[in-house]
Amino acid sequence: MKENAKKRNPYLIPLTMLLLTVLLLLGVTLLRHYGIYKEKRSLVLVNGHTEGSDVEVSFLRNPDKQWYESDGVTIGGQYDGKIESLREYTAITDWKMSIKIKGKFWIDENPWNGIYTVDGDTLSVTEPHRGEEANAQIYESDYTVEPMSHRTFGCIMYTSKLFYPESVPLNFEYTPHILVDRIPAVRVIQVFLFTFAVSMISVLITIYIRLGEYRTRERKDKEFIEKTLLLFANTIEAKDSYTKGHSLRVAIYSMELAKRMELSESEQEIVYYCAILHDVGKVGIPDSILHKPGKLTDEERKVIQSHTTIGSDIFRGFPYIPDIETIVRHHHERYDGNGYPDQLKGKAIPYLSRIICVADCFDAMTSNRCYRDKIDINKVKKELVDCAGTQFDPEIVPFMLQMIEDGFAPTEEGNV
Repeated sequence: MKENAKKRNPYLIPLTMLLLTVLLLLGVTLLRHYGIYKEKRSLVLVNGHTEGSDVEVSFLRNPDKQWYESDGVTIGGQYDGKIESLREYTAITDWKMSIKIKGKFWIDENPWNGIYTVDGDTLSVTEPHRGEEANAQIYESDYTVEPMSHRTFGCIMYTSKLFYPESVPLNFEYTPHILVDRIPAVRVIQVFLFTFAVSMISVLITIYIRLGEYRTRERKDKEFIEKTLLLFANTIEAKDSYTKGHSLRVAIYSMELAKRMELSESEQEIVYYCAILHDVGKVGIPDSILHKPGKLTDEERKVIQSHTTIGSDIFRGFPYIPDIETIVRHHHERYDGNGYPDQLKGKAIPYLSRIICVADCFDAMTSNRCYRDKIDINKVKKELVDCAGTQFDPEIVPFMLQMIEDGFAPTEEGNV
């Protein structure tokens, strides 16, 4: 009989929010540092009128720096290339420009700002990368086109005079690199996440401090309640020296049974308090019957048995210990239905009442009473086994027997 709903951990929500915030903050920080590389793109652009979604590219012969060779069919000239980024936060990286050149052509040594390769009728210019042997001192960033800016490249090239670069399509490949660090909103988000994370840490610290204060207050309140209940129980037991300490011992046994049966902490606490007060109804039993050393008459037995209903009536409407009215009323019911006051049977008997029943009978058998001395522990164990399923819940008895084997019970009467 475990509680279906566990107590909610007060740290769970703020700790979860802190963890998510830290992860988001880490993600935003990494994005600001590394940016976002999108998939590689390929464009076919018209030279001189080359517009793409986020880039413009040209590779044209400089009209002020061109000349005819002596053969009259070859024209030399300076070719100027330009790559321009048109997006505010997007850089152009890992770029490659290719152009087909009609007729025989060649380039002079020492072109600038790129790696030039000739493959048949195609000239390609690519961005240098760190680590390439021919460009060991060149860094990729030197040729990356920053957002809203441009880079130039060029060479001296000789072609047929019939080659008109402004009419030849360019093939341009590149990888857009979004520089997240330059987006103002991202910085605002990062500051917000950092502030929120600090707030969650403050919340967790506050919860820790408040819980400490609450637990201290709760512990003191429980001590006060327990001592008050014990005072009440001891006042009743003062009528009979033979039952002194009985209620506390029953409470100790009941709570240990509940603990070993893996009941919740709340249920362990309830059964402990109810066990302390289980015999409170004896306040209404005449001393002449309560202290009678001999055999009781049927009428006297009924009077003794009425202590369960008297106790239940005392706690009717008492809101501070859940179900105490019902638990106290039924702690003398028998598992076979022959108990009192309502002859409940089996699982119909409240679970905590069944626990108190075992603990109550065990202490009664192992304590001195006005009508007999305490019973030998081996006989007590046999009685528990023999009465499992009739007087006692058979699921609870093994736990009581184990407590005896462990030396937890019986508790010496003078030690409580």
